[in-house]
Amino acid sequence: MKTVAKIIGLSLVVGLFVGCENFSGQVSNLSPDTPTRPIQHAMGKTLVPIQPKRVVVLDTAALDSAIALGVKPIGTIFYLSPPTYLGDKVKEIEVIGLDTNPNLEKVFSLKPDLILGSKIGMGRYYGRLSKAAPTVLTEGSGRSGEWQENFRVYADALGRSQQAEDLLQQYQQRATKLKQQIQQQYKQPPVTSVVAIRNKQVGAYTRRSFSGSVLEDVGLVRPPAQEKPQRWAIQVSREDFAAINGDVIFLINSPGISDTLTLEDFRNDPVFSQLNAVKQNRIHAVKAEVWTAGRSILAANEILGDLSEHLF
Repeated sequence: MKTVAKIIGLSLVVGLFVGCENFSGQVSNLSPDTPTRPIQHAMGKTLVPIQPKRVVVLDTAALDSAIALGVKPIGTIFYLSPPTYLGDKVKEIEVIGLDTNPNLEKVFSLKPDLILGSKIGMGRYYGRLSKAAPTVLTEGSGRSGEWQENFRVYADALGRSQQAEDLLQQYQQRATKLKQQIQQQYKQPPVTSVVAIRNKQVGAYTRRSFSGSVLEDVGLVRPPAQEKPQRWAIQVSREDFAAINGDVIFLINSPGISDTLTLEDFRNDPVFSQLNAVKQNRIHAVKAEVWTAGRSILAANEILGDLSEHLF
């Protein structure tokens, strides 16, 4: 009998481990009778609530996505401050960390039933986050232009996939219309440069970046240095005019960072003032929280709005 009991006990243990091989994030605060369904994501498969009600987001892209889909998270992280382009929609959401450093005690105290983020930012916390709630992470953060795929993952976890497809279709229709307007306005699409300057270092965002993917959707041409690289951003010298010059320049503005070059500083700089776009007053300041940190559907639409405002 003891041998039989040992065999049965061993079978139960093996069964538990086999059951956990395909699904991650099962140790959480969810009630055992909560209806769930499996979601495939960067960390494997996770059972998530069919109707999540207490969502925590650990990335601004996930925050943007949730709000676009009509879900107001109960907790979020910010990088510098609440994204102003999201307006009042971020009010009363508890801040549970800055940058990629969540306060795990706060996460647990909120008793979420779903956590959303990216592997690149939150992968190292995944085991602990999964003990608080089912956690779904995208492979990348969207900074390399893969924001639409990430948006679909978040929407799937939230049970709002069809709504996401509708929003993506509306975005594409708007981008296509803007592309047609550019073709009508210009003989050739304007060469468009996206630049950020911090602590005397000059960076440019390439075609592979979040903003670069939106510019590509509307058919804009990039300077050669911003067109070819496989990375989402490059660093260049101050004198490398070919890398940053264009018919129009969008200067990433980060008001919360003290060593960021402002539009006025850029125009008055003895080197940058020689750029053709500066001379022709074709340089425009745009928000970093949108062009670099937003990385989802609402920010992408904001970029379309900036292009419509400044290209015509």
